[in-house]
Amino acid sequence: MNNFVVGFFMAWGNFLTLPCPYKRWDSELKNLMLAFLPGVGIVAGLIWFILGCILLKIAVYPLLSALVICFFIYAICGFMHMDGFMDVNDAIMSRRPLEDRLRILKDSTVGAFAVVTLIFLVLAMYVASLSFFIKPMEISGLFPLLTIPVVSRGTSGACVLGFKPLATSQYLEDHEKPRDNYIKTVVLMTCVYFLLVLVFAIIFGRPASIIRLLLSSIGTSCVTLLSCLYARHNLGGMNGDIAGYSICMGELGGMILAAMITV
Repeated sequence: MNNFVVGFFMAWGNFLTLPCPYKRWDSELKNLMLAFLPGVGIVAGLIWFILGCILLKIAVYPLLSALVICFFIYAICGFMHMDGFMDVNDAIMSRRPLEDRLRILKDSTVGAFAVVTLIFLVLAMYVASLSFFIKPMEISGLFPLLTIPVVSRGTSGACVLGFKPLATSQYLEDHEKPRDNYIKTVVLMTCVYFLLVLVFAIIFGRPASIIRLLLSSIGTSCVTLLSCLYARHNLGGMNGDIAGYSICMGELGGMILAAMITV
């Protein structure tokens, strides 16, 4: 049980900017840390949802509300996943041989492709966030904020644990260790949490809000997985940058799909 506590707070300390209440590191528990990525998403999603409810209730100007919602999901993880998004786009869109793409992936400088794709990422997320506030909306319409960060991190975490890492990945050393149980932990945690939110939505929400929750969550998982597969195919393996790239893409996909359903 102590290992689970340590693994969870390792994930908290690495993937959240919130002060970590229990600072402990065990290099033998990196796989368990990845297994708790959905747990990190739960923390982020609950705060995201509460923040959305507050903005909705106090009737903040819609443009400003959208800005806060858009900014929060990137800031809560210290823009770490956005950094991976930029690196992966720089590498893949260079359209160079694999060896050059891998070199670009690890290059600390920012290329033009990273800047251009980042602009469109933030713009699209902002527009999707704005759809939550520009029309009369009930709190049940914000339910996707509870699940999108969890599903994106759960899917991405399972990909990191399941796929062979790049030779330069920090997770290469731990890949040789048995990982099946950790993958099961990711899937179980993600599914149980999603079902709990779904039950909550069925009890307190309207049919349209339930459809919105289902569509956005399923869409988040699909886009995250497809993004992982696309980047892995182009770069020859998995690493933390690809995980961050897929999380950003998955969350954007989920928010866009949520914006398409009127509550």
